[in-house]
Amino acid sequence: MDNVKILDCTLRDGGYYNNWDFSTNFAKNYLKTLSNTSVKIIEIGFRKPIDNTGSGPSGLKKVGKFLISEEKYLSRFKFDKEKKISVMIDLTDYIGKDGFKKLKKNFNDSNKSLIQIVRIACNINDKHYLNKIVKYLKNNNYIVCVNLMKFTILSNQKILSFFKLSLKIGADYLYLADSFGNCTPNKIINISKFIKSRGINLNCLGFHSHDNTGNALKNTIASIKTGFGIIDTSIMGMGRGAGNLKLENFLRYKKKYRELEKVNFFSKRFMKNLLKKYKWGKNRYYLYSAHNNIHPTFIQRFLEEEKFKKDRIIKILKFLKKNNATQYDMNIFDNLFLDVKKFKKEHNGNNDKIAILCDNSQTKSINLKKLKLKGYQTSTLNFVKFINDKNLDYIFMCNAYRIFTEIERALSLKSINLVVPNYKILKNVMKKNNNKIVNYNIKKNQTFKIKKSQCENDKNLVLVYALSYCIAQKFKEIKIYGLTKNVSNMKILNKIKNYIKKENFYSKIILQ
Repeated sequence: MDNVKILDCTLRDGGYYNNWDFSTNFAKNYLKTLSNTSVKIIEIGFRKPIDNTGSGPSGLKKVGKFLISEEKYLSRFKFDKEKKISVMIDLTDYIGKDGFKKLKKNFNDSNKSLIQIVRIACNINDKHYLNKIVKYLKNNNYIVCVNLMKFTILSNQKILSFFKLSLKIGADYLYLADSFGNCTPNKIINISKFIKSRGINLNCLGFHSHDNTGNALKNTIASIKTGFGIIDTSIMGMGRGAGNLKLENFLRYKKKYRELEKVNFFSKRFMKNLLKKYKWGKNRYYLYSAHNNIHPTFIQRFLEEEKFKKDRIIKILKFLKKNNATQYDMNIFDNLFLDVKKFKKEHNGNNDKIAILCDNSQTKSINLKKLKLKGYQTSTLNFVKFINDKNLDYIFMCNAYRIFTEIERALSLKSINLVVPNYKILKNVMKKNNNKIVNYNIKKNQTFKIKKSQCENDKNLVLVYALSYCIAQKFKEIKIYGLTKNVSNMKILNKIKNYIKKENFYSKIILQ
């Protein structure tokens, strides 16, 4: 048991909470702290193939340095020669022709790199892509670990076949990653006995825990006792969802109290503020997701959106359970909840002019009463709290997150039509408020289209949605207030204006 290697992945797994935006000072102190511990491997971050670090990948407001872990940046740090430095890659980032080019760009010979170990996160269905990538990394002198994600929903035979393939193509280590955080010590023991009886040396196995059910330490101990050679930790357990095995707990278990003291000193200085801000750790929602194989990132996103009511989270989780939400998808609400039906109700106002107000401080000064006197129907994109609702006719909502968090407040307003897609999960709400709700659907399609009952677009965007509805309803003039004039919005407006011209619609869009 004393020979087991500890890999700490605080900067990599913890980055799911702060977009890998750890400061250089934080990282220097982190590395200094671990240099005085029995941690053997430090996973410094991901190495994502992102070219434009300013904009970030889809869904990220900012890209931290440790999502990319460039050699140039890592050269700022002093690494303990006794520690090995690793990065993780997502297999799907490096597949295909372009993907392999990115792999070559991001990984030169290990002898010229600060990185010695590359861990590949892989789902069972993508295993046929491993061969080319593992061989390239091995030819460039890296130690390669292949991490099998979501193993708890796989049979022992599937796990065995994955490991045999990985060893055959040259992987040095094989990992079981408890993605859902629902593993048990008995499951670890059962898997270990099975694969050991089929000739695999358990010393080349690693275990990555998540603490959704509070079993991270127990599962890790079980893996060590059965012969695993590596285990993962993070300081204070900082990691995706409920987090990982706490390095502190493992050091306490190993009775390494001097090391624990040093880590606690670092945590008091740096980690406690992060925990206070991001609030990772097990709770009833992570427990529910673990028991029902729901990807934990859903829970993390719900909890980050503080406007979600607790009972609504459970309701949504029950829906995700029915829809087999084992894979996190930013657009899963659009993909799962949208139920396209016939147009139920048209607006009762005139079809002459409509004003659309954006959620922008500039619109505070807009006088809705005057607009109505000039013949405009008035509306907002989403619920805007500083708009005087007495003179408001419509609220447009299409994003599921916004609908779940704002629909009750929007429906509480008098004499307002709420224009929303027909989300299945809101069936009862819609039935109860049928007189105030207009169903206009949005369908995912690479080709943009405007129809009477729905619009089609590649993304669920409220600006596209609202304009499409107004055009479909043949408003002659659409005046927009408070829209940020960035490249993205201007591109949307040009696309819609060109569509109006091409399809012979008569709506005129005016940007104020």
